Amino acid sequence: MDKLQLYQNITDRKIKPEDFEPYKGTNGRVNKALQLYKSGKLKSGGLHIDVGGAIGDLGYALRQEKLFEKTLTVDIAAKNLEAARAKGNYILLCDMDRDGFNVSDPSCFAGPHDWTADIFWLNGASKVDAISALDFIEHIIDPVNFAKGCYGMLKPGGEVFINTPNIEYFDHLRELVMEGKFPHTSGDKEVYHGGHLAFFTYSDLRDIFSQAGFTSFEQFKDDEGYRQPPEFWINLKTPRNQTQYMEACMRLGNPNLLFKATRPL
Repeated sequence: MDKLQLYQNITDRKIKPEDFEPYKGTNGRVNKALQLYKSGKLKSGGLHIDVGGAIGDLGYALRQEKLFEKTLTVDIAAKNLEAARAKGNYILLCDMDRDGFNVSDPSCFAGPHDWTADIFWLNGASKVDAISALDFIEHIIDPVNFAKGCYGMLKPGGEVFINTPNIEYFDHLRELVMEGKFPHTSGDKEVYHGGHLAFFTYSDLRDIFSQAGFTSFEQFKDDEGYRQPPEFWINLKTPRNQTQYMEACMRLGNPNLLFKATRPL
């Protein structure tokens, strides 16, 4: 069974009638991203792509708040995209590891309500204002290639936002060191570790997106999940001043990595 079929089978079992209805604010990761866009910490306006966007809740919410003119939901599962399209998103069916953003088959792409698809979504290098990937990058084989694809799609000054579990979170480290078990960072029980293929720290993501050409990076505090790390873990990082102390708290205290990379002007 190939990866497309695996994810389609999982999605078919999970999809519900309410997934086709307007977003009601019930997804925590979508809400976090939406608040970052609304607060101005993430750039808004123009064209937005949500990679691994599932049933299109983020795209719908961003348009409802008038933060973007058009939104494209990219996903590997056709059933998810049926729901995303019903919410008014443009949709693109692809395996990002295999296809990247270079999808040549127009049948994989559709606009909402049978609108004529804008060709810029298929051949839109350097025309996109913002890209998000929520709980996505841990599911792919080649994150560097994905980062390079984001760089190519974004306008100068455009931003990519990543939400992924933070393997450097102190409670994950405690579980690994004290209990000798690798921490589970997904609530999905369908497959082992929720289908996660890789695990990241802030430094990992910075290195990955640096290889793609990005030069500006920022981590946001996960206000909902943040816990102050015990001094034991902070001291292992040997902070020499208040700035380094606060940085250690940021790296260790957030269960989720909320990471932004900006394409240089």
